[in-house]
Amino acid sequence: MRAVTWLLCPSGLLQVRANDLPLWRGQSADQRAATVPVYNDVFFKTQYIIPYPDDAAYQFQYQWWIVEFELFVFLLTAPCVLFPRFIERVRPMALPFLAAALVLVMDNINSVIFLRRSELAKTVFGKERIEVTLDGLLLVAIANFMTIIFYGLYKDSPAERETGKEGKEWTVTNVHVSL
Repeated sequence: MRAVTWLLCPSGLLQVRANDLPLWRGQSADQRAATVPVYNDVFFKTQYIIPYPDDAAYQFQYQWWIVEFELFVFLLTAPCVLFPRFIERVRPMALPFLAAALVLVMDNINSVIFLRRSELAKTVFGKERIEVTLDGLLLVAIANFMTIIFYGLYKDSPAERETGKEGKEWTVTNVHVSL
């Protein structure tokens, strides 16, 4: 949950700043005409964040979608911490979702790195907000990577494989398959 929080808070910081930009504060037509190209330039340089100069609510919609997807993946995998017996059942489904989430987060890191390199973006959003967002994304990527490694290497004990739900041992013998 900490990783999702680290992703959620920084994305919120950037969204709050996007909502508070002078672009949204009743500018005259001339001021707006001068401001929109600068605003678009900040985001076009990232090549990943599409500018929405008409509505601030859509500015970080891709980042919010990643937050929601990460929350889904977290809710899918978190019960396995409390109930490790479910790991074998959840693993085939969780690994593809974790891999997809890792790619999305890495793509988002790439976008924020472009913002971090832009002096104009630092002026618009604030260097600290961009840095905190990048830190949060890096933590989420590391957590996803480590979870993929854990799920990939996890093996239940032979006693657990040979014991059924009721605690009775079972074996399969004389199985013949013909096509």
